[in-house]
Amino acid sequence: MLFPTAYFPSILYLQNLCQRKEVVIDRHEHWIKQSIRNRCEILGSAGLQKLVVPIIHEAGKQSLGSIRVDDAKKWRENHWKSIKTAYGRSPYFEHYQREIEGCLFNSEQHLVALNQNLLHFFIEAWELPIVPTLSWEFVPYSNYDERLKDWFIRTEIHANYQQVFQHKSATVFNPSALDLLCCEGPLGRKILVN
Repeated sequence: MLFPTAYFPSILYLQNLCQRKEVVIDRHEHWIKQSIRNRCEILGSAGLQKLVVPIIHEAGKQSLGSIRVDDAKKWRENHWKSIKTAYGRSPYFEHYQREIEGCLFNSEQHLVALNQNLLHFFIEAWELPIVPTLSWEFVPYSNYDERLKDWFIRTEIHANYQQVFQHKSATVFNPSALDLLCCEGPLGRKILVN
């Protein structure tokens, strides 16, 4: 099954990967704006906060495999500051802090490589039954294509868990899996694989 690449993927995204026997991340599709490919949603004191990885735009259509991140905008520092502010007081942030920071500040210049490092981090942290591979060529889109799915939907797709700022509002469903990891640690695996 073909999936888009994802930056700090949502809970729904990882749940879907866990349900598939074969997971192929499409690195040959054309760039799709405002998608999970270069953005995620974390939970802060003011609610959902979007983190967007800026990319270097080139003339014409770009395949995802050729897209590079734009480090001139200091986005890594800004994202790290937002993540520390949102999850610094969560039960498991201290346990995963170095790995998260390492994934964010690695030397990867291509978006797909950055996202693959993040995906492998989640797979290892939760020992998920996922063995992703990268696509070899572009496959045209079809009906019900996972690459075109809205991975940010807010429906009740998982069990409730205690979120850092839950006292200010009700449970927010389907944020980045980073929220689940920092709040539930190893126990978050149950939400993803059941």
